[in-house]
Amino acid sequence: AYFSFEYGVSKALPIYSGGLGILAGDHLKSASDLSLPLVAIGIAYQQGYFRQYLTPDGWQQERYPIYDFEQMPMALATDAEGKRLLIAVDLKGDTVLAQVWKVAVGRISLFLLDTNIAENPPHFKQITTRLYGGNLEMRLWQEILLGIGGIKTLDSLGFKPKVIHMNEGHSAFAGLERIRRFMEDSKLTFESAAELVASSSIFTTHTPVPAGNDRFPPDLMQPYFEDYARKLGLAWKVFLALGREDPRNDAEPFCMTVLALRLSRISNG
Repeated sequence: AYFSFEYGVSKALPIYSGGLGILAGDHLKSASDLSLPLVAIGIAYQQGYFRQYLTPDGWQQERYPIYDFEQMPMALATDAEGKRLLIAVDLKGDTVLAQVWKVAVGRISLFLLDTNIAENPPHFKQITTRLYGGNLEMRLWQEILLGIGGIKTLDSLGFKPKVIHMNEGHSAFAGLERIRRFMEDSKLTFESAAELVASSSIFTTHTPVPAGNDRFPPDLMQPYFEDYARKLGLAWKVFLALGREDPRNDAEPFCMTVLALRLSRISNG
C-alpha cells in the first residue's frame, strides 16, 4: 500500500502541486505497467492546489477553482452492501467521517478520502478542501486522516497489505495505526508490533531541510494523541520521543519525518 499527500496522475485530477505529486503519480503508473500488487491512498482536495495568475499591473495572485468530483475520472467506493463507504477518524474526541473515491490508474486503484460531506460540521468539511492550505492544526487533521484513516480505508475495502510505503512524512501516522492494530488483533506487545511494522515499511523523504518536514508542538499533539498513546501502552513522554531527534528534549516538537524513520527499516531520499 502506497501513501502520499498528493498524486500527479493527470491534469484531469488536479490534486498535486509539484515534484512530490508527479513522483507519486509515476510510481502508480510504473506499478501498473509492471502489474505489481499495489494499492494507493491519498486525499481528494476539492480545490486542489492554487492556480497562479498575474494582474494587469504584474502582481501574482492565487485562485482556487472548485472541482466537481462527479465530472472527474473518479467514482465513489462502496461497501459490501453496495452503499457509499464511510470511514471514521477521531479528532480530539470528535468523530469525523470521510467518503472514499476510487481512481483507476491503469491496473492500480487509488483511493482518495473526502470529508466534504453533509455528515460533518463545516470546520471538518474543510479538511479536504486545499492541498497545503490552512494552519498547523489543519495540517495535523489532514495527516491523521491520511495515515490513520488510510489504514482504516484499506481494512474496510478488504486489503491486507504486507508492506506499506510512506511517501514523505505526511503519512507516518499509518505506521502507528498498524502498530495499534497488530497489538489489538494479534495481542502483541508494543515492541513486537513496532518491530513487525518497521520490517514491513518503506519511507521516502524528498526535502531534507527543516522547512520541508512537518513539526507539531507537544501541546497541539496532546489532545489528539494522549489517549492514543495509552492504547499503545506508552507514557506520553515516550510517545512524543518517537517523533523527536533528541528523545530527552521535552521542548522539541514532534517531527513526522523522525516518526517515519523510526517506523521503517528501508528509507531513501
